[in-house]
Amino acid sequence: MNDIINIKTREELNLNELEPKQLHLIHVHLTDNSLGVPWRVPVIVVKGADEGPVLGLTAALHGDELNGIPTIFKLMQEVEPSKLKGTLVMVPISNVPGYLANQRYFSDSADLNRIMPGSPKGATSQLYAHKFTHKIVDRFDYLLDLHTASHGRVNSLYIRADLENEESRTLAYLQNPQIIVQKFDVEGTLRGWASEKGIPSITIEIGNPNAFQHSLIDETLEGILNTLRHLGMIEGEVKDMVTDDAIICDHSYWIYSEKGGLIDVFPKLADKVKKNQVIAKVYDVFGQVKEEIVSDRNGVVIGKNTRPNCDAGTRVLHLGVNMIDPDPEEIPGHDDFAGQ
Repeated sequence: MNDIINIKTREELNLNELEPKQLHLIHVHLTDNSLGVPWRVPVIVVKGADEGPVLGLTAALHGDELNGIPTIFKLMQEVEPSKLKGTLVMVPISNVPGYLANQRYFSDSADLNRIMPGSPKGATSQLYAHKFTHKIVDRFDYLLDLHTASHGRVNSLYIRADLENEESRTLAYLQNPQIIVQKFDVEGTLRGWASEKGIPSITIEIGNPNAFQHSLIDETLEGILNTLRHLGMIEGEVKDMVTDDAIICDHSYWIYSEKGGLIDVFPKLADKVKKNQVIAKVYDVFGQVKEEIVSDRNGVVIGKNTRPNCDAGTRVLHLGVNMIDPDPEEIPGHDDFAGQ
């Protein structure tokens, strides 16, 4: 797949018109900017030799969350169209204006992952979101939405999924995460909209913003390939990806500071913390401790703040709680998943 491939421009993604057993590179026209120049979203389609599921991957829906981009590039190199059953649709940069500005938000400062599915009439971000969902994501049978932490924070490799939905739970267990968190499908998110449309979806949080972290990228790639095997899209054994080291939480929340100043957050990602453990200290500009922040529960560190400057009310640490062990019979690779 190292040869240069011609890039096509289309008004919408029509998978039926694409030739099988080929890799297709497409710019899909969504909206126009203030110069009258189209915003075109890059879409990579691997059309298999035979009919099968359509697995969609979206990355950089927040424009500075970049680890999903090389994950998609590596996946493109791994999958051979002539040996694929079904279709793989990958959007390496979903929020084109945000990516170009190196920022989380759209050009009008809207968070695209809070306004899905947008609106055919309204603000520029609403229109973009509407066309993104209806011209591209609507074609998917399954969705893996790739994210990272936001600016000034770091994340473990973790999954957000509605674990009460059997298909979403399966997608989560197929991955290679440090942590899985029960997150119901929130209205306004891409995952929430897709699930409402009957497209089983999970969010994969791959580390930190504004960086390529290849160890986490490779671990994520392993989970996605496992998903392809489970869906019967590529050959191979479905692996048991929820190991003894993986932690499953029934919910999570952020712990906030009450004082402003300079903050030092102590636990590492994926560390287990205990109730009443000091997790951070806030100092004034003379080095005096203004606040000791403690964990109010036993839990595991999903993400944390990394910026030393801290306003009162800053998010300090993302804590996963009520850690539970998965039922072995619900994990891919065990008998109950044979043949699925």
